[in-house]
Amino acid sequence: MKKKIIIAVLLCIPFISILLVIVFRGVMLPTNEEIIKSLKDIKCYEANVEYIIKNSRGEEREDTVQYYSKDKGVRVEFGEDIVKVYKNDGIQVIDNISNSDYVIDKSLDVLHPLAFMNKILSFPIKSDSLKQDQEEWGDTVYIQVDLELFLDNEHLNIARLFVDKKNRTPIGIIVYNKDGEDTLRIIFKDFKKVKQIDDSLL
Repeated sequence: MKKKIIIAVLLCIPFISILLVIVFRGVMLPTNEEIIKSLKDIKCYEANVEYIIKNSRGEEREDTVQYYSKDKGVRVEFGEDIVKVYKNDGIQVIDNISNSDYVIDKSLDVLHPLAFMNKILSFPIKSDSLKQDQEEWGDTVYIQVDLELFLDNEHLNIARLFVDKKNRTPIGIIVYNKDGEDTLRIIFKDFKKVKQIDDSLL
């Protein structure tokens, strides 16, 4: 009887080992596709986000602080002067210069939401564009993926998202026009996943 138990245990060991390897790989070593999906599904984060907008007049830079909640919306602070809260039914604008508060249609701002993870990753991924590299962002090993924007705006045609593979956080986004020229760069700094965003901010 003991011999049968020992044989059964020995036969089970390889299967258990294989199962542990699969589970360990999925948790500790996710694929590039799984990392991108985890960003799309992220619940809440806070980040400093810089927009570099390129046009015929040169470059315009905007430094923002963003509070993202997948369920409740996104708050973008443009310094102390302007705050925008993006929700499904519109964009609330809090203008501290004129001491006013009003709501505008979402269609009036398609540029800033390109930094929101649920927004940028809602666009279709170009086939065979997902790859791993280490050239664009110094020594950081990153995942790169191209997304087709379909915004009816020739200046916002394709977005290339860069994700830090080790930390599984976005590094930046480069947006190209229909001629392949980059017209917008979005740089993420101090990106932090958080459990929740204070309700008073949204």
